[in-house]
Amino acid sequence: MKPLRAALGAVAVVFELACLLAWLPGVAAAGAPAPDTAGPRTTAPNTARNWWFVPRGAHRRPGIPSAAAQLLRRYDCIWIGRRRERIVYLTFDEADEHGTTSRIIGILERAHVKASFFLTGRYIRANRGMTRRLAAHGHLLCNHSWSHPDMVAKARSRRAFTRELRDTERACHAATGGTLARFFRPPFGMYSARSLQYTEQLGYTTVFWSFAHDDYDEGAQPPVSVTLRRLLSAGYPGAIYLLHASSRSNVNALARAIHGLKAQGYGFATLDGLR
Repeated sequence: MKPLRAALGAVAVVFELACLLAWLPGVAAAGAPAPDTAGPRTTAPNTARNWWFVPRGAHRRPGIPSAAAQLLRRYDCIWIGRRRERIVYLTFDEADEHGTTSRIIGILERAHVKASFFLTGRYIRANRGMTRRLAAHGHLLCNHSWSHPDMVAKARSRRAFTRELRDTERACHAATGGTLARFFRPPFGMYSARSLQYTEQLGYTTVFWSFAHDDYDEGAQPPVSVTLRRLLSAGYPGAIYLLHASSRSNVNALARAIHGLKAQGYGFATLDGLR
């Protein structure tokens, strides 16, 4: 019994020492991941990439570079819908409120169309009432990060990357009592293999787009006629439209664009129809 008691005593001392080391700031027990690297380790490179697609003309589905296609397949990302379905997807990015979202809600309501809104956490915090309106009207609320940063830079730290998505989730729950749909759009279309991997590990699908235009600069808005022509020429099966909700040109063209796309034989859906 004495050898057994001695052995148990030694185990207790080692356990107490391990607990003490784990408690001390900046010290982790041997083999335990540091807080910044909690979760599956990654060897995915963090080389920055810009999202872009290859236009092929009006009413024709665009292409993407083969290197991008490989990464999207590997991490189960979305940039376009199904080829055989005459469905298009309106998605709106919201980082700031410019008094246009209420008009967009009204236009979509009258047209009986639902859309997907990618909201930053800061937008949600500053516009809780509008966020609740979007949810109440049946639109899909998706994650666009907390502060709209370059997520490749954030991916240098798993903790910082994770916080951008989780803080936005908490803001949505505080505003609506509900949860965000598990779709994430990286700000600026900046991504890397690592950022896509982190996004997938957090339970999200990364969503890019197959249509975008110069609608984001409030001081240089395209004429409404130009915006309308662009929106209508991008009518093809599975088109995912990136629209900035802050764009006055988009808002002024939206009702006619929806009418025109319906006349081309297209229906509308939210992104959860692709999962």
